[in-house]
Amino acid sequence: MSVQYQLLAFLSTGVYFAGLAFFKKAAAEMPPLQGSRPWHLARTLLTSGAWVTGAAVLGAGAAVQVAALTGLSLSEALPLFLAGLGVLVALAVLVLGERLTAREWGCAGLLAAAAVLLLSATPGGDAAAGGETPPAPLVVAVALPSLLVPCIMFLASDRARRGAHARPLTGVALAINVGLLTGTNELMLRGAAPLTDGPGALAGTPYLYIFAVAAPLAMGQLQIALQRSRLVVVGLVATATAKTYLLLLATPLYGDPWPSEGDRAALALALTILAIAAVPHHEPRDTAPRDTAVRDSAERPEGTHGPHGPPAAPAAPRLDVETSVAPRPASSGLWGHPGDSRAAHGVPVVRRGG
Repeated sequence: MSVQYQLLAFLSTGVYFAGLAFFKKAAAEMPPLQGSRPWHLARTLLTSGAWVTGAAVLGAGAAVQVAALTGLSLSEALPLFLAGLGVLVALAVLVLGERLTAREWGCAGLLAAAAVLLLSATPGGDAAAGGETPPAPLVVAVALPSLLVPCIMFLASDRARRGAHARPLTGVALAINVGLLTGTNELMLRGAAPLTDGPGALAGTPYLYIFAVAAPLAMGQLQIALQRSRLVVVGLVATATAKTYLLLLATPLYGDPWPSEGDRAALALALTILAIAAVPHHEPRDTAPRDTAVRDSAERPEGTHGPHGPPAAPAAPRLDVETSVAPRPASSGLWGHPGDSRAAHGVPVVRRGG
């Protein structure tokens, strides 16, 4: 493997995560975003300077990834893509001030172990990107479910979080959607990498057109996910999902060589899937994103109440009731208080409290 292409593969993921940091910064300044309002979503994103900057950085990362895939096979590039998760953790912790739970650190460790296994299982020698050129109908048939499933999952998960007993999602469902869409984008980039004959050659393939559909869908859902959860959660899940998708589909589709050590590659895939499943699916109540309450309030029609009904009425003045079951001796003398006599016979004595 050429060191130059290895550096490009690692750099592409680092640039990608730098773009996500811009997206996360922009998310704090945006109103609540919903996939059911696509025009509002598009207008909000395109009028945000931080978001546009992040999108430009993401585009640069995609270009670097294409350059890396011109000199590396997919099995050689994948562990370097996963190694870029170290940049994600550094940005989330050092720049954004996020804190990882022990479980999330464990998920990051699983992905690091998967990267090491894939790196040790890659075939030796220089295996430049090449392989087969699949027919256009096959590429469309593979990509179409990857576009439809995330959209359906997004609508279903957005509906599921409504209701009286709904807990705020961490963004894991959305991050999986983003991972599938990102994997589709990278699948198209992998197909476009060997096409070095100019824009005309690319225009005659489905890669450019599928990328033009999948990329906006991925960035829109990514921004909503970053409003609902931390960058580290979204980044870990989306990256693991995308790379798993890419390895499982791009390898047979483009005829890339499978890692020489099949058992290590299978173990790496198992660790990656375990990392996705182990990420907590709900934020603790005290660490739920601040915009959740704002979004719920914004979605509630005026004049209606929250899931637990209208606000409670002011409490009535407290009344202290003293009841004596066992008779007590009445106060001696003719001037005993009448209340003493009633209490002696087990009659409730009501006194107005403060």
